[in-house]
Amino acid sequence: MKTETAMILTGEGYALTITPEAEQKKRDLLAASAEICTVTTNDESADAAYHMRGLAQMRILVDKSRKEIKEPVIRIGKLIEETARNFMLEIDDEESRIRKLIGDHATEVARLARIKLEEERLAFDAARLARDAANAAQDAAETTGRLSDIVAAKQADQARQDALAARLEASSELVAAKVADGVRFVWDFEVTSMDTLSVSAPDLVKIEPRRREILNMLSAYEENNDPETVSTIAAKLGIRAYKIPSISTR
Repeated sequence: MKTETAMILTGEGYALTITPEAEQKKRDLLAASAEICTVTTNDESADAAYHMRGLAQMRILVDKSRKEIKEPVIRIGKLIEETARNFMLEIDDEESRIRKLIGDHATEVARLARIKLEEERLAFDAARLARDAANAAQDAAETTGRLSDIVAAKQADQARQDALAARLEASSELVAAKVADGVRFVWDFEVTSMDTLSVSAPDLVKIEPRRREILNMLSAYEENNDPETVSTIAAKLGIRAYKIPSISTR
């Protein structure tokens, strides 16, 4: 490719601004709400709720505008993702296929290397035993001078040479069983028991409470129980449940 990018976004961009009317409305609301400093009576609570409703209406208006403006941008973003994903299907498949071939080869080489390492160890031990046997046979031949001991010494020395050759061959095969450059083995894992993992090593898992489901459960309990009983039931589940004010913005 001659360019440094594979995709180009054509068409006009977006210039995002806040309308002057919205800016003025925001200033008016903040100026009015700034007068609410304390709530000590029901009348003051009603007045504060009135101003809060105005703030909430502004929030709802902005949120609605945000969603309307963001919708086409989201659509373009999804189009970009889909286009890139479809374009890369064959590339990703081929990359995965070749990576698997390399990985399978590396795994096989590592398996052979373990075998060769064991063979080298056995050959080393055999060479050491053959050397000790040859030295003992040579000492016996020099001591007795008997023909049988001399022949045994020569046979032991030949066995030593054969064992040494086998050791050198095993070492050469071990060196040859080398994983290709650019490939290394790293740890991976799969969880076989989430319960065991969460109990044995809680810092290795992420558990989050499902807020909506918990609130629905508390509401369901409240249908047939008083608030204190609901709190007691929740406590047995590891939840501290309590009531908070819910202020209407309608």
